[in-house]
Amino acid sequence: MFEMEALASAFFIVFSLDTMLFILVGVIIGISFGAIPGLAHTLPIAIALPLSFVLPIHQTMGLLIGTYKGGTYGGSITAIAFATPGTSGAAATVADGYALTEQGKGKKALQMALYSSIIGDSISDIALIFLVVPIGMIAPSFGPSELTALYIMALSLVIILAADNPGKGLVSAGIGFFLAIIGRDIVTGSLRFTFGFRQLASGFPLVPLLMGFFAVPEIVKQMTDVFRNPKSAEEVDVKKRENEDQEGLTFKELIGAWRGLSIGTILGIFLGALPGPGATLSSYTAYSVTAQATKDKNYGKGSLEGVAAAESANNATCGATFIPMLTFGIPGSSIAALLMAALIMEGIPVGPRVVVDHTETVYILFLLLLLANPFNFIMGKVLIPVYTKLTRLPARILWPSISVLLVLGTYAYNTRPFDVIIMIISGVIGCFFYWFKIPDGPLVLAFLVTPLFERSFRQASTISGGDYAFYFESTIARVLWGITIAALIFFFWKRFKNNRQLE
Repeated sequence: MFEMEALASAFFIVFSLDTMLFILVGVIIGISFGAIPGLAHTLPIAIALPLSFVLPIHQTMGLLIGTYKGGTYGGSITAIAFATPGTSGAAATVADGYALTEQGKGKKALQMALYSSIIGDSISDIALIFLVVPIGMIAPSFGPSELTALYIMALSLVIILAADNPGKGLVSAGIGFFLAIIGRDIVTGSLRFTFGFRQLASGFPLVPLLMGFFAVPEIVKQMTDVFRNPKSAEEVDVKKRENEDQEGLTFKELIGAWRGLSIGTILGIFLGALPGPGATLSSYTAYSVTAQATKDKNYGKGSLEGVAAAESANNATCGATFIPMLTFGIPGSSIAALLMAALIMEGIPVGPRVVVDHTETVYILFLLLLLANPFNFIMGKVLIPVYTKLTRLPARILWPSISVLLVLGTYAYNTRPFDVIIMIISGVIGCFFYWFKIPDGPLVLAFLVTPLFERSFRQASTISGGDYAFYFESTIARVLWGITIAALIFFFWKRFKNNRQLE
């Protein structure tokens, strides 16, 4: 399988000046687009696809992979600085990242996001190289019954996410479930809860939902402070600036977040290797699981470990998403589908034989993935001070500017005015969540998992003919059911134990 000659040839191609320039340009474009809410990195990747017809494969893939990795990290910048996730994968970073910014620790949070992203991404790339064959053999074993068990395991996290108040958590999850089933029924094709709006036939859009849900409540809160007491609002900003000038992330703090880093990286690789879950579900799952393992009392209220868990999982999907693509020709995400299209346009038939028939190309991809990480790290370090300075703008200028950017970014997502309305409605929902202290995690998790669960469950029901034993036939499904039951038992036991201690 291993071919030294092909590896040497790939090495000289990748470590050439032109390839590295394309990676650098891609990383800069990716971070910049990822940091602008609404303009996700899928846009520049899609625009750059035609370059596959004129550029050699190492330049094209260098540009696209650099954009992919830079954009995946870049989404965390605005999530931490302004509570507005640049990409949906960075939504789980908002809770702890922005809380740290409010505490004057925005620089620490941004650096933790960068280091966690690079660590998760690098380990994911190494996992891709060494585990592409064994993990690739497991991925197709996930049929409808296994995926149903997997998504029920994810939905069970709704209860864990709502540890402080299960009632409010179920309300949050219920709203997320309702929003997720709006649109066309996947089996009958009939419309559900569209209320006569044809724009809702394709469902409630994710990006406008996340942008409005997270950003609008913060904008309302900040602008209210500015109107009520302008001098006080400016004094808070000055205090933040002073703290940010003094403190950066220490090595001890980075090592102290090892639980979040480990859980995020492992879950990011595992879920990234499966078609469907993607970066957003991976980051929320890792964030929820880490919540049960961490000893940080500030988790959810300004924890560096929370940032580490979400960002390492988010970026660990970058390398893992290539596993099903290179082994079976199945893209693990929408971005993987774009990268797969670029390879096909370059004349590489992606599928089970690509590793054998195009070994040198596969080695080029491996090396490009690894080489893009130091570029991402360097450009992240260069751009963090730039974006940190943006938080130093006076509140009376900063938040109106973000409001304008929010509207423009939402419209640019699909060039659809209706998405702006969706964003505003989501913002109103977010305000109610903020005022009544309802946890936001269950809503997002339920919204993401429900369509995937419905598709797998209805496929499994059709195949089994209503025989529920079908869901427990395979070993993988039984293991997943076992993990779900064990996690719930552990959660209720821990809650019972805590209540006894309080009494």
